[in-house]
Amino acid sequence: SVDPDSGGPVRSFDPELWVSPDGRLFFFWAQMEKGRRDAELGVWCIETSEPDAAQPKWSKPRRIGDGVMMCKPLVLSSGEWGLPISQWVGNGWSIGDNSPQLVVSTDAGKTWSLRGSCNVPKDARDADEHMFVERTDGSLRLLVRTRYGIGEIVSTDRGKTWPELQPSAIQHPTSRFFIRRLVSGNLLLVK
Repeated sequence: SVDPDSGGPVRSFDPELWVSPDGRLFFFWAQMEKGRRDAELGVWCIETSEPDAAQPKWSKPRRIGDGVMMCKPLVLSSGEWGLPISQWVGNGWSIGDNSPQLVVSTDAGKTWSLRGSCNVPKDARDADEHMFVERTDGSLRLLVRTRYGIGEIVSTDRGKTWPELQPSAIQHPTSRFFIRRLVSGNLLLVK
């Protein structure tokens, strides 16, 4: 676990472990001050190049950006890394417009920038918990948790713009899911 301020008012939550293509182990988490639910919410990470060591040496924690990341990163065919970061705002953990975002690194995780976001209609917003899948034609498919199950759209410009979210043909209750392309090229969906 991560304790950002040794028992102070900052708490960490929603951890994600991920091994990058070059073998580094990344530990992502969200953190915020206890009792606050506002723009202070942020995604942080540490990394180690020795994930199998008994006592690995970790980098200093660094803030990637605003929001919370609840699903795994994606490595694109271009070599870029994409993070699914959601923008939860306000005192009630409300989800604002254009919350499901694609935050991209073009330099193997050194820096990150917002590439684009999609809007989930207000009456369908739930917890986002979105994931991206790159299709064989290079377009990006976004699946997002909504009040009706899974919403889905495709970006044809590498995630810069997204059309209006539509209900997916994938039948699913309002709960988390996981999707990933396997080495075989097939998609794995865990419901």
